Order: sequence, then C-alpha cells, then structure tokens
Amino acid sequence: MNKLNLFKATIGLGLALAQPLVAAASETVVLRFSNWQPPAHFITTDMLTPWTQEVEQATNGRVKVELINPLGKPQAHLDLVRNGIADIGMSVHSYTASRFPLIEFAELPFTTEDSGVNSQAYWDTYQKFMTGADEHRGVKLLGAWTSPPSVILTTKENVNSLKDLEGSKLRSPSPLFDEVSKQLGATPVTAPASEAYEMLSRGVIDGMYFQYDQIHNFKLDRLIKSVVAVPGGFGKTSQFLFMNERKWNQLSPEDQAAILSVSEKHMAKTFGEKWHQSEQNAIQSLTADGLHTYIVEGDELQELKEKLAPLEQKWIQKAASKNVDGQAVLDYYREQIQTLSQP
Repeated sequence: MNKLNLFKATIGLGLALAQPLVAAASETVVLRFSNWQPPAHFITTDMLTPWTQEVEQATNGRVKVELINPLGKPQAHLDLVRNGIADIGMSVHSYTASRFPLIEFAELPFTTEDSGVNSQAYWDTYQKFMTGADEHRGVKLLGAWTSPPSVILTTKENVNSLKDLEGSKLRSPSPLFDEVSKQLGATPVTAPASEAYEMLSRGVIDGMYFQYDQIHNFKLDRLIKSVVAVPGGFGKTSQFLFMNERKWNQLSPEDQAAILSVSEKHMAKTFGEKWHQSEQNAIQSLTADGLHTYIVEGDELQELKEKLAPLEQKWIQKAASKNVDGQAVLDYYREQIQTLSQP
C-alpha cells in the first residue's frame, strides 16, 4: 500500500472510531422523575410539567425530564432518589421532618397570605443562613417552596368558634401542626396528603390542615362542610424538588447551569405564585358554591397567638443546636416578606 492510500485508510479508521463518540456526546440525557402526585393534580399539570419543559428548552434539548409513575410512597421519595432508584423526585419536608429541622421557620403560622412571597423569602433566607448545615446531603436540592396558608378543612357543619374543633381528629402534615392541634384541643393524626380522601370518607379523621384548592385536587368536595381560617394561616407546608447527586455530577457544567437557571429562586417564585393564584381561584369558586369559612379574629385570635407563641422559641432552640442564629433568621425572613409584599 502506497503512502497516500495508507494515509487515507488511517483517516478513515479514525473517523469510524470517532463516530460512536460523537453519537454518544449528542445523545439526549433522559432523567426519570418519580411523581407521586396524581396526573391531573394542579402541582403536576401547572408546576412540574412546565418545569420539565423549561429544562428541555434551557438545555437546548440535551436534557429531558420524564415524569413517570411513582416508584414508592410519597414519604419514601427522598431515599428513592438518594439511592438512585429515581433520578428526580419531589417531597414534603415534613414527611421526613427529623432530617430537616431548620426548614420549619418557613412553616410558622401568622406570616403572609401570599405563597409567592413566602416561597421567595424562604428560599433567600435558607440560602443565606442554612446551606452550611447540609440538610439535603446525598441529593442535589433544585428548589423549595411553600404552600399557601393552611386552613382547617372539616366535615363539621356550622363551625362558629375554635371550641367547636375540640375533640376533633385532624390530619397533620408535620410536628408543627401536631402542636397546633394540641393547642386547639384536637388530636393530630399523621398521614400524607394522598391518603386524605380515604381517611375522611372512612371517618378516621374529622378534618385536616390543607389549602382550599386541595378540595378540588383531592376530590374532597362532598366531604368538606366548613373551613376554619386565621390571618397568615395556621402554618405552611414546605415542599422541595431534588436530584440524585451522582446523576447531577454526570451532567456537563453547561447543562447544570441551564437547569439551575429555571430552578432555585426561579422555581420558588413561579411555583409559589402559581399556587397562590390557584388558591385564590379556589376560594372564590368554593365561596360562591356556598362553602362556609369561619375566620378567627379579635380576642379569640389573640388568645390563639399567645398559645402558639412557644413554637417560634422552640424553633430558635433547634436552630441553635445546628449552629444557626434562629433569631437572625426570623428577622431576615420577615424583612424579606415585608419587602416582597410591597406593591
């Protein structure tokens, strides 16, 4: 073989060997998102699905997120993702509350009616004061947000005072709400949101801490007879979206940056604002349909605030055990709420 033919053969072989590498580099990365929310649930249709589309667009199609049927119970999803059974998941921090004592500041009662404001203030405060505590070790935290203010949805008719709730069994999403229930003279029953309908229909509980829009989302219309509300809510619920850390580290820096651009504070803002709007729509619709809401106010509200005041001090003590200045956190958090609430 002459030198020219040898050169051509060498080049041809090199190109042939390079083709699989080029193909591999251009392949789309598909991330499996185990989603325990019902397919028609607002969180799936208006929050999670649009986010998956944002990821694909931000990465120019190099990364796609596929929502799949849940690979376990809601409270198991943190470990499912941590162990690589799923690539991405979302959960409620209080489902594994002992792992996340610091997030409770964003769930305290009597703060703000606006989950968009609360979610942004929460994210900024957590990032400023608490990332060093490494509460989300083993997964990559992509975003966190809170629900609108929690009200009490109850099967009781004509609730006209907090005393009407005494002796009730209330589904509680977290230790914080357990304490609220005890101060109301009610019995807390811990369970994930996905079990709400069955528990109500079987009489296992008389009500629950939830949001108005969950009445439609979980098909509770025929079961809920009245609502009890306080300004700023009995509390909030913190949710978070996370990715397997090893899978995250396999992505290119370019794709990591692109995903974060549509996550983190962007996610807190958009998810919180969307949920706030959904809640306002639900309040208007359900009220028009005749659902009665008893709003706690006046002396009764002041008495409730005094009963629940120790919740804040207990959280400050928890924060101190993690070397976090809890009072500084709360001061900054409330400043952010005030700033973000300005028109």
